Amino acid sequence: MHDTARITLVQLHQDHDTVIERMRPFFGKAAAFGSDLIVFPEYTLGQRIPVSHERVVAFRDLAARYGIYAIAGLVETHGTHWATTALVVDRQGNLLGRYYKTHPAAGPPPHWWPPIAGQDAEARGILGNQFTVFRLDFGPIGILQCYDGYFPEAWACTSYEGAEVILWINGRGGMIEDYFCKMAAHGYGCVVGANISNGRNTGFAAPPGGDIIIAQGQPEPARLFPRRAEEGDGCVHAVINLARLRWGRKHLRTMHQRRPELYHRLVEDVKLWQDYPDVPWDDDQAWDLVNKAQL
Repeated sequence: MHDTARITLVQLHQDHDTVIERMRPFFGKAAAFGSDLIVFPEYTLGQRIPVSHERVVAFRDLAARYGIYAIAGLVETHGTHWATTALVVDRQGNLLGRYYKTHPAAGPPPHWWPPIAGQDAEARGILGNQFTVFRLDFGPIGILQCYDGYFPEAWACTSYEGAEVILWINGRGGMIEDYFCKMAAHGYGCVVGANISNGRNTGFAAPPGGDIIIAQGQPEPARLFPRRAEEGDGCVHAVINLARLRWGRKHLRTMHQRRPELYHRLVEDVKLWQDYPDVPWDDDQAWDLVNKAQL
């Protein structure tokens, strides 16, 4: 493992036909910065395609050409089924592994439930059944995809499995929410790198303690830093002081003061909706879909 790592986060809007040509200059920028890892958003490589698809092959070739670890998302076909997948490619362009999204984004706004017809594709796909840590040559990383990041349990489990850096890749509009990233970084002792496709605020969060993210300029209070504040294709780079991060994880107060004997409810099948029998469901289908991640 290394004492530092350089990471490039890319914000890239969804246009699968042009994605490889738009990826190429970001690989060049990452190489010029000396990055160990470049990270693209969820769904970037395409919808319902196999890993043998020409775009995936071209993505792997770019990683090999520039000698950089690379992450990008797609909806991957498995026969007649599919999964929202994040691919991890090593410096030689080999497929090192996958992370399958564990929490589907399904249903219409504002509360995104139930997953009615037309809003249910991810809930009908293959869901991941574990939080995976990838041990790269500079240190261990984890990945979450979009709606995964709305579950504190997902951040906790990924950090507790050993991930020092968690990449939260998003394929959506709007913005990366600072508060999810900073909560995870502070509570679980990890550096968070979050990016997005059709939105903004791609950037980094780190635990308190100072000097963990080495970047020019002054951090913005309560904001990701460095970050890309505007929409559109772009990237941000950061040097991560892994030695300082590991010192912090060794002394992490929210680890030493945990009370696991109090947390049993977190692994039970909680039915919070039962507390509101007088509140009607917005849709008749909801009753048949309660507490179901996968359909």
